[in-house]
Amino acid sequence: MSSNKIPGVPDGWDLVHANRVAEAGEFILTEEGNPYMSIAGSRRPFPIIRKIEKPAKYRPFVDSEEFKPHRDRWWYREEKGSRRHFPPASYSDNAHGGSVWQHRFETCFFDDGTPFGVKVQ
Repeated sequence: MSSNKIPGVPDGWDLVHANRVAEAGEFILTEEGNPYMSIAGSRRPFPIIRKIEKPAKYRPFVDSEEFKPHRDRWWYREEKGSRRHFPPASYSDNAHGGSVWQHRFETCFFDDGTPFGVKVQ
């Protein structure tokens, strides 16, 4: 469920369960509408909520110099319903041109599932 559809759930939080006893470590929504972590479990039912994790953001590599720390990683591209894997490689901006970084960012992933680009802090 999305917090913007549930009255009283603060921004940045999602409703997990509308009314049950919390286990230790779960967040409850207090009667005042504040998130509160249950340490030993609640004694009575409360709405159970969880913090929404923001996904990491990535951008394409700018050039081969920025790509260098990643050149030993395997990567893949989805092709016709299957994955085509590529071994680690070195790249030259002269051989591939700047557009290759944007194209690979849009179509490829490293073997751990992260986008073919730089994580934005």
